[in-house]
Amino acid sequence: MQQREIIRFGAVQDIAAINSQGMFQYPGHWHNEAEFILALKNECVCRIAEKDYRLSQGDILLIWPREMHEMLSIPENGMLFIQFSASLLESNRDLAVAIRMLPPVHHLTRTEYPELTYRLSQMMRDMAAIYQSDDFFRETRCKLLVFQMLMLLAEHGDKAKIRQSENAYFSREAWTRMRQACVYIDAHYTDDLRQTEVAKAVGLSPWYFSRLFQQYVQSSFPAYLAQVRVHAAMRLLTDSDLTITECAYLAGFQSITVFNKVFSEMTGSAPREYRRMYMNAPGHLEASK
Repeated sequence: MQQREIIRFGAVQDIAAINSQGMFQYPGHWHNEAEFILALKNECVCRIAEKDYRLSQGDILLIWPREMHEMLSIPENGMLFIQFSASLLESNRDLAVAIRMLPPVHHLTRTEYPELTYRLSQMMRDMAAIYQSDDFFRETRCKLLVFQMLMLLAEHGDKAKIRQSENAYFSREAWTRMRQACVYIDAHYTDDLRQTEVAKAVGLSPWYFSRLFQQYVQSSFPAYLAQVRVHAAMRLLTDSDLTITECAYLAGFQSITVFNKVFSEMTGSAPREYRRMYMNAPGHLEASK
């Protein structure tokens, strides 16, 4: 059974840097925190959802909050885990939007992304050293490194998007406006938000905005807004004692019927089933890696 892991941070609030010493496997689980893994040796094997990833030395695996994952094979001292609170990712609106717009990537290989993995691995090693030190400012230094890693990933994704789209139809101005639109949505998704309002906020007609949004974000406005609201509801369902109806309205849904339908379509389970599975299942793992 997939279980929830309760990550108990130590002296460094919201950050953990852990070597896999003495670990050879870790059962299927999930947690509210993000987790970046650096492969220190070859033949590290991990599973996210139903997909297996075989890591070579220098590869990096990105596990985002609330993703089911399992460590299938860990060579002795073969992994470095960096775990950090989702609040570090979600508290900065521009960064949260940029990460959300990344293509769904988990495995960064050293052969395909040599510069990116090198820079990320150096930051992770630096964080582990600071984490183990007696530096008075180690918490701040570690958090600064988390933000640097997230910024590096966001900028990499942004540049990749521009490179992939540099053709006759691509416009940097339009891309900038669509990102601004996503930031606006993130700031107002709890309201009764309409496409006309967002279009006006970025200086476009509703018709042209709809066309550009589909083209650059690769989603319709209603679908993107629903995704943002469902993700917010997921956080509320797993992190609070609010009722399901309260979670729905706090996430911006105007109807509990619509909420139940959209949530079920996006997650594959009803909100009540999701809460039971992810919050109240017996036998939660309560020890950190």
